[in-house]
This record gives sequence, structure tokens and C-alpha cells, in this order.
Amino acid sequence: MLSRRHLLGALGASAAGGLVPSVASAVPFQRFSSAANRAQIVDADFDVTPYLGRLKAAGIKTIGRYYDRDYGTGKGEACYHNATKMLSRAELAAIERAGMSVFVVFQHCGHDCTSFDLENPETANKGRKDAEGAVRVAEALGQPAHTPIYFAVDFDPSPTKTMPAARMWPSVEAYFNQINEVFARTKWEVGIYGAGTTCRRLRAGNLAKYFWVSTSLGHIGTPEFFNGGDWHIFQNVTEIKRSYAPDTFDTNVVNPGQTYFGQWTSGGPALPHSAIEATEILASRAFVRKGCVHWSSPDPKRPRVASKAVRYNTTCRVMTPEDSGYHGVSMVEADTIDGYVHKADLVIGGLWGNMPVYEFAAAKCALPPTAMVKPAKPAGAGSVEASALPPR
Repeated sequence: MLSRRHLLGALGASAAGGLVPSVASAVPFQRFSSAANRAQIVDADFDVTPYLGRLKAAGIKTIGRYYDRDYGTGKGEACYHNATKMLSRAELAAIERAGMSVFVVFQHCGHDCTSFDLENPETANKGRKDAEGAVRVAEALGQPAHTPIYFAVDFDPSPTKTMPAARMWPSVEAYFNQINEVFARTKWEVGIYGAGTTCRRLRAGNLAKYFWVSTSLGHIGTPEFFNGGDWHIFQNVTEIKRSYAPDTFDTNVVNPGQTYFGQWTSGGPALPHSAIEATEILASRAFVRKGCVHWSSPDPKRPRVASKAVRYNTTCRVMTPEDSGYHGVSMVEADTIDGYVHKADLVIGGLWGNMPVYEFAAAKCALPPTAMVKPAKPAGAGSVEASALPPR
């Protein structure tokens, strides 16, 4: 267990040690897949207890789980949620026994901007309701002091006719003002899960202290906020299916300069992740421009199939050095190649400071090669068991 003094000391030592790259420049190298750069953070909206052994063996150290409150009827109170969405005492104990930590996000119909509408009596008090609901769960689970609860604002904050900017931003800011009013009487910190512009505005207004950037490059302000380096974690790949689990996982990467992002156990704040390992993980991945991925053909004598847009998988794990202009990649954080991307359609040099402005699928991709290249074994990789998540 870390005391707050030890935690802050560890964070200071990490920064003072010069172990992280400058925010002003991208990582100046590209790593390839190896057991040393498997993903260490997943999040899931279901009870992960049955899968902890597989996750632990795959190198996962921290699991993101959900807080929520009771659902009702009416605007902002009725939406889909997994039956085991909420973290429970039993699941928390199982995660701790497996030697892992958690971080938590409160999400209650947060995918729709109108759920936050300050001008609608049904939703005007959402911040207080959500904050009070989060406090009840945190108290029941024994979440330690000075650790954050992220609150999900899970939509693209582009103004619409339904919610123009003059109505949307006051609503979002009022939501977090209400959360902060409630949290001022508690021992916990406020975090935000959302698009880059949402994170930027809340940071400028001192309404949140921890920043989890959502996955979509197409959400406004996300490249600018990510490349500025003020984030803690970035949800790099979503909806990863594994055969052993009925639901999907998401993976996340941590900012090497912010390696404490709110992870904890019932014993106190958990150790920060390694800045060196975080840098290696960023350097072994790349952003895919325009979603240009050529999926492998099952017949090595036939050409690769045409490009396919990868709508939600905004990053890939780079598996092989360039061969005839192409890199073998994994789009699902595995150890095996599941596609090929032309170097012109990749942002080579790792993820640090390199997020491109999103180019929609209509943009032209490099033409696929005329023949299948034999998949090479990932440089430095061990067996196929050494994947960011267990094999499919």
C-alpha cells in the first residue's frame, strides 16, 4: 500500500529521472511487437472475475471498471447497460487476489449530449445525482482517499441543432460543477472520460484533475489535446473480442509522464506504472491514417483483399519491419498479424504526440500489393501466448 506522501514521491522521482520523452516531440523511433510491450490496461463493462487468470498471464496490470446508479424512466434515465456493469466487492477482491489494481469510471446514459441538458428539468440535476451515486458505490467498496472517479461524457461534442454550442457547453460545465460541489465534501478526485475538447475545457476550468481520452480520432479536439500531452490514459483499441469471454474488452495506453492515472486497491493507491514500459508501449504502436488496412487472404497465392476502414480501431500494434512498403499489424492487440498497412497510411514513430487529424474512409488508401507476403514472426516476440490479451 502507498501512502499519499509515498505516491507523490514516486511520481516526482519518475519525472525527475528524465525517463519520459519530451511532450514537444514524438517518440523518434518505431518499436515492433514483443512480450515487453504488451498492453497493460484494459477496461470492461462486465464482471471480469472468470477471466483474471488469462488477463494476468497476458501482462494486464490494471482494469478499468464501472460505477453506476439505479435506472428509471424518462430522458437520461433509460439506456442499455450490461447486467454486471458495476464493480462489486467480490470482483474487487478477486482482482486484488490476482495481483492487479482497478481504476473506475461512472457512466449513466452518458452517450447522448441531451442527457446533460441544463435547460431540461429531467436532466438539469444529473451532475448531483451521478456524483451522489458514485459516492455511495465508492464508500461501499472502500475506495481509498485521493483517488479519482472518472465521469463519462461519451459523445462527440460537435454542436448540433439539438444541442448548439451555446447550450451544450454550459450544460457540460454545469454537470461538472455539480459533481465538484458534491466531491468537495468527500475525499475523492474528479476525472473525465471524453473527447479532447471536453477534456481541454474542463482542465482549463479546473473542473477535473484526471483525463481519459476516448478512442475516436474523429471527435473534435482529440488530436490537439492528445498531442499536447495533458492526458493520463488513452483508450487506443475498443471492442476486442476474445473467444473465452462473452463480451468485449478495450485496451488503453498510459502517458509516460502521468503514470499514476488513478489505479487503486482497497489497501490504498496502487503503484504508478513504469514510465519506461509506458514509453515502449507507445513506441510499438502506430496510428492508422484513414483506416487503411489490407486484411490477409487465407490463400497465400492470392492477392490481399481491398482496403477496409477500421472505424473504431484507431491504432495498431506494429508487428514487422517494412516489407515492400507494408508493415504487418495487429488491429486487436494480439501477437499474430491480421492485416497489412502501407507505410504511407501509418504514422510511424509511435503514438507519442503523433495523433493525426482523422481522415474519413472516403479518402484514398494506398493500393494493396499484388501478392501475399509470408507473415514474418514479430521482431523480438516470444510465443504466440505473449499477447496483449490472451489469444482469440
